[in-house]
Amino acid sequence: MAVEKPVLSSLGIPNGNKSKDAMPDSSKVVSPTDSENAEKNMAALEATMNGKLQIHTDPALEKSQPQDFSSDPLSATALTSPLHSINWDAVRNGGINGIANGDSSITSSSSSWESFKRTGPRYPPSLEKLIFDYHHKHGKSWQLAHDAGSGSGVYSPVLARYFRHVHVSDPSDVGLATSRQALSKWVSENKKSRGRFTFSNSKVEQGHESVADKTVDMVVMMEGAHFTNPEVMVRSAAQTLTSNGTLALVSYSPICRVVGNPGANEAVQRLHAAWGSQPWDVVCGDARGKKNFSQGLDFVPLPDDIFDQSKTRRLTINTAGKGSEAFNGLVPGVTADASDNKVRVNGERRHDFSSENDADQAKGWRQEVGPEFFRSLTAAMFGPGQVSKFEKHFQEIQEIVHKTGQDGFIVTVEWTVAVVLATRK
Repeated sequence: MAVEKPVLSSLGIPNGNKSKDAMPDSSKVVSPTDSENAEKNMAALEATMNGKLQIHTDPALEKSQPQDFSSDPLSATALTSPLHSINWDAVRNGGINGIANGDSSITSSSSSWESFKRTGPRYPPSLEKLIFDYHHKHGKSWQLAHDAGSGSGVYSPVLARYFRHVHVSDPSDVGLATSRQALSKWVSENKKSRGRFTFSNSKVEQGHESVADKTVDMVVMMEGAHFTNPEVMVRSAAQTLTSNGTLALVSYSPICRVVGNPGANEAVQRLHAAWGSQPWDVVCGDARGKKNFSQGLDFVPLPDDIFDQSKTRRLTINTAGKGSEAFNGLVPGVTADASDNKVRVNGERRHDFSSENDADQAKGWRQEVGPEFFRSLTAAMFGPGQVSKFEKHFQEIQEIVHKTGQDGFIVTVEWTVAVVLATRK
């Protein structure tokens, strides 16, 4: 059966020149001839980190009173989810309604997966530093990056700060349309002399069909590797990577923990248990995706005929010392078989970062949220019409947070994360 070639299109910068709306099916994205000053961006990130990652809370939170968002659970996302920057002027002037009305992406998301991506944790500066420090050390070229399986394009602007050109691909029409809208706004707010993004509607395993061989400096896949056939995905990405190009994969658990507040954490875990298996259908898809997810990222092979084994890294974050095993058992009814990974994991270097050990990489995955964050996350997975059946859990969490949380409004949550970094030979 013939494989349909991905359709490519480009998003230009409004500078008076018309960008191409479509490219021939046989075209492939190629590396541009110039790049942005990545060294400058690396230095700026280093200065922002200032040696230690600092997570700040806006002073307005300290004066805020808990609000009831039960009538429109998803509208709470803009305020309570760490994924979104908060427009505090809108909060002060119009309350949560001002936020919701100003961010249509919160309330108009047309799929559970896109809603979930919006209520998940923000990818922190510590992850940015981890990935780009690695590439800076082993890759050094900053021409072309590929955001594979991009979903709503959450990470594409981060790549665009470093790379001259970013190719954005996703098999979902919804995801690609959402990323186009978001990145169009980003482009309008970040004037550049030439186009920065191109798009293709394609599976990650077909990346080599939309991007020219040996032209990509970094292939990134955020929270999506478990959906793929890993062997095919890795070979496809490797075909497009330049020598010393970087493959970066990230996966995090949607089940978070409340830290420093045992009572609130127990209440949140009871909510997670009440979810049952349905949310995992959203997060993982089919049985293969669930089995893969239960292995962290150990299901992904890094063949030594492709990648430099002296440089590959398998990293885990906030696993309480369990490493990739911390993902095992998270999906109800699914238990990973460690023997499955014997042929995939070749003794690459591992490291586990922990907040308890004051690791910046781990603290970056700790965020402060209000009690309504858990309602928003539930609404994203089940749909707003289904949240009422979990009301007793929301009430329990809210009461505990009001009694024991910071200023009666805030708790700190932490996510478990797996990262793979590999360098093409």
